[in-house]
Amino acid sequence: MEKSIIKIVNMAFKYNKEDYLFKNFNLEIKKGSFISIIGKNGSGKSTLAKILVGLYKADGYITIDGYLLNDFYIKEIRRVLAVCFNDADSHFIGETVKDDLVFSLENLEYSKKEMTSSVEIISKKFKLENILEKSPDMLTNSEKEKVMIASCLIYKPKILLLDESIYKLNATDKKLVFKILKEYQREYGLTIILITHDLEDTLYSDDIIVLDKGKIVIHGSKEFIYEDDKLEKMGFNLPFIVKLSHNLMLYDLLDRVYFDSGEVMKKLWP
Repeated sequence: MEKSIIKIVNMAFKYNKEDYLFKNFNLEIKKGSFISIIGKNGSGKSTLAKILVGLYKADGYITIDGYLLNDFYIKEIRRVLAVCFNDADSHFIGETVKDDLVFSLENLEYSKKEMTSSVEIISKKFKLENILEKSPDMLTNSEKEKVMIASCLIYKPKILLLDESIYKLNATDKKLVFKILKEYQREYGLTIILITHDLEDTLYSDDIIVLDKGKIVIHGSKEFIYEDDKLEKMGFNLPFIVKLSHNLMLYDLLDRVYFDSGEVMKKLWP
């Protein structure tokens, strides 16, 4: 049985004297899984992210990689859980891209040789070699988001939490980033939690969680989530390939939902 790397039991949270956003909230995320979390504005997606990284305090029992989420263990938790929020500009600390990549390694007391090697490897993966000496204000929005994600992955955390932090990637960079994320999931057992408003992004995940006003209303594999029009009835715009699959299924041209256009082409024209 797969081990849970994040476990939330009976969590409760509210802003000041407002009504509870989360109450009796329960969730388990398996080690090495790729989870997409979606929901309308006010559903609690970003609040949940801030709770998990210790920026907001909630009642209940929460463990991350076996550590109880509290002030005593927060340092250990932040070593295993890397987070990218939706404002890449606020992420930058160093004067150059290279400085930013090295920052977390310095805190983890990597040797100079280890840092040089790690920067070289990650910059090649993310195609950052030509911008290493640039200052953040000289980067495009897409480059900023690539650097932000690269600086999180450079020290190989166990969990990567992406909170609306990929929407400014251009199409080429987004394809590259997802390729790298899947590689890290496969090779290092990285657990990925993607909070997004774009359902096209969920096609890269294994499971999908739908939040509504602090409650999980749907949780299952992407195959289960997209097997019918349940999300469309909730007001979400389905990914193009999913809509196409549903339409072709009506004419018995497909027998299931596909997530890759190449596979659809092969099925229609073998």
